[in-house]
Amino acid sequence: MTERIGQPELLKEINRSRVFDALRAAHLISRAKLAQQTGLSRATISTLADEFLQIGVAEDVGFGDSTGGRPPVMLKFNPNTALALGARMRDHEWGIVITNLNAQILHQINVPITDGTPETAVKALKQGVATLKSQVGRQKILPAIGLGTPGLVDMHAGVIKTAVDVSWFDVPFREMVEASLGMKAFVTNRSKVGALAELWHGANQGIKELIYVSIGTGVAAGIIHEGKLFMGANSSAGELGHVTILPDGPLCPCGNKGCLQQLVSGVAIANRAREKLRQSDDTILHALIGTHPERITADVVFQAAEQGDSLAKEIIDETAMYLGIALANVVNLFNPELIVLGGPVGQKGEILLEPLQAEVRRRAMAYPLSATRIITTVLGPNAGTVGAATLVLQRASDLLFERT
Repeated sequence: MTERIGQPELLKEINRSRVFDALRAAHLISRAKLAQQTGLSRATISTLADEFLQIGVAEDVGFGDSTGGRPPVMLKFNPNTALALGARMRDHEWGIVITNLNAQILHQINVPITDGTPETAVKALKQGVATLKSQVGRQKILPAIGLGTPGLVDMHAGVIKTAVDVSWFDVPFREMVEASLGMKAFVTNRSKVGALAELWHGANQGIKELIYVSIGTGVAAGIIHEGKLFMGANSSAGELGHVTILPDGPLCPCGNKGCLQQLVSGVAIANRAREKLRQSDDTILHALIGTHPERITADVVFQAAEQGDSLAKEIIDETAMYLGIALANVVNLFNPELIVLGGPVGQKGEILLEPLQAEVRRRAMAYPLSATRIITTVLGPNAGTVGAATLVLQRASDLLFERT
């Protein structure tokens, strides 16, 4: 990589971002090593390093080990010099966090959304952000917020095109949030930001080909390709929930039949349990719900399966089979290094993961599968909020100097 020639201010922003990313990734590094990794001249590195020192992003921490010449002066990244805001909307509630520059959560809050309108959602978001801001120095917060929302989102326009869960269509959400909060907003689907969270702050940093699959009321995937979020032609890549698994399966709200989300979502698991209960008395599900089948949820089914209930285990194995079919196709198509399962259903652990992995092994091609691991998220319910914050952290260098 070499220094680019172009408009001076744009060139400086590009170079600054490259050095910032290298410094953050290394945490502790010499100026000479920064020059080597970025392809920039030592003079450029010296100028940019001085800027980072001035605003507190970097610290001089003395000399490193010599390799034969003068010992190098080491720079240490300071992740707490600025903070980022992220918010994820789910089940009529905002989860909002403040993280440092390493995407580590420092403060968090959940704020209910009292009705289903976009206006109420923005009002609740504003209240939650104000509460969190009161807990830290306002001058330390980067002037932007990342948002993970339900539905198909045009990330470039910041418009929620369709979110069936909340009956939103063509909502100019970025515009609404920016007008209310007085800061920049970056909006994308909550599963896509979950993928960013795993890339930035999961247990497998350094992986460049990753797919995060969120399974809850629906199913969606965030795709990381070459270390970057893959959006597709109009920001709608990753709608795994609408891949057809059973051509004559249950009707989906999208108009198709047999979509994956109608077979493996939390609602689908509960519905299948109700159907099977009519055919069986030999199950502890009756003890868990009494005479109220409407009380059956995916959590109840998993609870029964973990207690050894054969009917509940049958339902979980069916779920694993359907999901395994879909993920085997994902392995063959994308050849990922890692598939991470998240969301309320996806993070249930070994009781789902073991039969799922067996199904994928039966169906995926052996060679692409040899490069793939399938795990559950280590971030749990925080994947969406941390991922939303990374929408800001990706732009931290520009925002830091915009702030100053």
